[in-house]
Amino acid sequence: MNNTHHPGPPGTSELLARQFQFARDSTITLLHEFDEETARWRPTPHNNNALWLAGHLLISNDEMREALGFPKRDQGPQVDPDFNIGGFFHEDRDYPSFAEFSNALIAERDNLIAAIKGMSAEDLARPTEGPLAELCPTHTDLVSLIIAHENIHNGQM
Repeated sequence: MNNTHHPGPPGTSELLARQFQFARDSTITLLHEFDEETARWRPTPHNNNALWLAGHLLISNDEMREALGFPKRDQGPQVDPDFNIGGFFHEDRDYPSFAEFSNALIAERDNLIAAIKGMSAEDLARPTEGPLAELCPTHTDLVSLIIAHENIHNGQM
């Protein structure tokens, strides 16, 4: 039995790029709905707010860029580990502003779309290394996770 995972038919990278573009454009639309005060509001102490979600998307994209071998993000703030998986917004910490996170997400849109679109069949079939390898065996799966992840957090915003 052949257990080789195939990246999909020709045009898969273009389809993934369009799906990411739709997700990021939805994020951008939502980002424009918040001012700084509203972005920092939390309905309960156990909820993360829109500022945290924006920072979380940014740090997650940074990690995915590295896993996929994409160029590093060259704009925007450094993101505190509080914004990583399992992280938590702390009222008493000095984080970048919501506008800084939003502007960085907007600025990286075209670069990420181009990087995804530029993936060859070999790139898409490349095995994922590191902690996400079991969940996302190939780079196709990893890009699909980036898209799903963005959409999940859009729903939370």
